[in-house]
Amino acid sequence: MSQLVNGDPLALEALYARHRRSLYSLALRITGDPQGAEEILQDAFFRLWRKSSQFDSTRGSLVGWLLTITRHRAICRIRTQKELPKCESFSDDAVAPPQKVGSSSSLEQHIARELVAVALVGLPEVQQNAITLAYFDGLTGEEIALCTNTPVGTVKSRLRTALKTMQRTLSNPRVSQLPGRSLSPVPLETVVITDQLFSRVCRQRNSQQETDSLHALAQVVAASPEKLIDSFLRMPLDLCRAGTAGLSLLEMNSKGEQVFRWTHLSGRLANHVGGTTPRNFSPCGVTLDCNAPQLFAYPGRYFHYFNDVEVPIVEGLVIPFHVGGKTEGTIWIVSHEERSRFDSEDVRIMSSLGEFAGSALHLMRSLPAQPQVCDERG
Repeated sequence: MSQLVNGDPLALEALYARHRRSLYSLALRITGDPQGAEEILQDAFFRLWRKSSQFDSTRGSLVGWLLTITRHRAICRIRTQKELPKCESFSDDAVAPPQKVGSSSSLEQHIARELVAVALVGLPEVQQNAITLAYFDGLTGEEIALCTNTPVGTVKSRLRTALKTMQRTLSNPRVSQLPGRSLSPVPLETVVITDQLFSRVCRQRNSQQETDSLHALAQVVAASPEKLIDSFLRMPLDLCRAGTAGLSLLEMNSKGEQVFRWTHLSGRLANHVGGTTPRNFSPCGVTLDCNAPQLFAYPGRYFHYFNDVEVPIVEGLVIPFHVGGKTEGTIWIVSHEERSRFDSEDVRIMSSLGEFAGSALHLMRSLPAQPQVCDERG
């Protein structure tokens, strides 16, 4: 890996020869397409070549890292083609959760997810990791063992124990009365999934739609500049398939604390305009600390106040917002459905729209105030 970080192509060839079979088998098992599996394999090693410096041996093995990359690319390919992957159980004795006959409401599904989250956070960390990798990342027992440097038997034992514990927790009628925020939150690293922006297959760019949107925004600036931000925030709902888009600006509250205020919102959470989140405990704060776009998965698992909104927040993409070279807050988009996921194309679109809106806002602020026209009586 040190040779690869230094740009040695022979190191990449050696790793390719060592790991290609296991990665190809994983991609083929998910997609069922030999040609697609080969393309995914090439993509995985291309990412390894470009992002080798990001590998951290203290967090897992190299082959585990490569398996995760391959799996994400394979699933993204399936989603792009609107096909269902052929999943393989991690264990013969794994039991699928019972399904209720008939379709459940969005509220029932949201409550079910909350109950499962309550049961999950009550597990020891090693069991949480095993459940997350198996059921949310879709890895087999063998793949989890490689990712975590743990014997396969130990992984399966952890999964069995965790499932029994969660079943006992969920069968307790008092669990539905436990607010998720009363329990210890998951680590922030579990919620921040920015790396997946680069492993997901990007959808095809629609340059004409984007050009039309920027042209329409320019017309708003010229005709009704006071409507700039509201018009700007409506565009990601179509361009990025977002459920809500917002602008959060930094300000000082009455206690002298820095907060982000949702000054403008568009979409399903529009009725929350004016709300605030803490500067030092919010996705916006994390984004400004990193000074780069950040992607969050189910942020309510860590930032508990998001659990109070009426619709679930599945993913959130947050980008720093600059006006005249000064960072004034963030722009963000969120999805409310699991089938809606963001990728690097959404980062590009939001960054482009944000730069345009920030520049236009700076220009409008720098213009002198227009004198009021008085009539003959005034």
